[in-house]
Amino acid sequence: MLRPHLNAIATAVPDFERHAAFLESLPRWIRPEATLEKVQLIAQNSAIGRRHTVLSHPLGEPGSGSFYGYGAFPSTGKRMEVYRQEAPRLAGRAVAALQAQVGSLAEVTHLIVTTCTGFYAPGLDIEVVQQAGLSPAVKRTVIGFMGCYAALTGLRQAREIVLSDPAAVVLMVNVELCSLHLQETAQLDRLVSFCLFADGAAASLISGRASGLRLDGCQTALSLADADRMAWTVEDQGFAMTLDVRVPAKIKQFLARHPEAVGRCAQAGPEDVWAIHPGGRMILDALQGHYGLSEAQMAPSRGVLRDFGNMSSATIMFALARLLAEAGAEDREGHALAFGPGLTVESADFTVLGTSRAGILSD
Repeated sequence: MLRPHLNAIATAVPDFERHAAFLESLPRWIRPEATLEKVQLIAQNSAIGRRHTVLSHPLGEPGSGSFYGYGAFPSTGKRMEVYRQEAPRLAGRAVAALQAQVGSLAEVTHLIVTTCTGFYAPGLDIEVVQQAGLSPAVKRTVIGFMGCYAALTGLRQAREIVLSDPAAVVLMVNVELCSLHLQETAQLDRLVSFCLFADGAAASLISGRASGLRLDGCQTALSLADADRMAWTVEDQGFAMTLDVRVPAKIKQFLARHPEAVGRCAQAGPEDVWAIHPGGRMILDALQGHYGLSEAQMAPSRGVLRDFGNMSSATIMFALARLLAEAGAEDREGHALAFGPGLTVESADFTVLGTSRAGILSD
């Protein structure tokens, strides 16, 4: 029986690492003092060590050439100009890294692109087709504005494509430039998100070939009672994130009430592997406690949070890439969880194959 597989994952981040510089800048643009102190404490406890951005000089005095001049942050239009320049470049780096793993992408039949940090048309999907040398007849789908869980939505779509067409070869590209949406504000919930988010991209190949990670099942669930806990809206000075501090607790409560909504997670064993979206330390702590996971099981997600921060939809693919890279001789069951506006919980059950992880098109 045909089983869809995630055959390979490649990731990319921009050249500029600016987490420490961002923290040092906070006293220059956050007011009042009480809000500044709260943000600094949250940042210190974030468990993030590094974050990358496409901006070479993100913050500085007006006239210094910085993208965010204190007191003169750019309009949404200016931010979208940068997105249109930089998103294809970062996507291209991830796709090139995937090509280095698997060889030619000439047999790709479907393209899925996820992004929630920028829009333009003709869009990023068409630029990926051009950069990767894909057929103009490739079937394109853009999953936009779904936030941090969109990559699992993309995997769910890719799995269904392969199930309906055994010859399908799906390329998925996740690109997020979260650093383009910093806002000068006194709203604490928005400021908290700026301490977490970063830029990154991933490119993946999904097909019926039995190598890599077998996609056993995908689920999606909504906690409509908590729909207003997370929001992502377009405003005059960028896209605005609203992030309720109670989100980790609300996710945990929803999973306790509806264990069946996330596939085999509730039946997971102590040897199973996990990829939990590193939305923040509190979310990881809540899910670790809820499922009784070991530090080893949390290591992929905590490592991605530490090394890259939250890159919205691309982040879960960084965690899955670590699981693929660490696969051993034996098959291991696994589970992926991601969360976003809605309040949405997207999940996948999978098996990391203990066999060859050769690229689908390399032979």
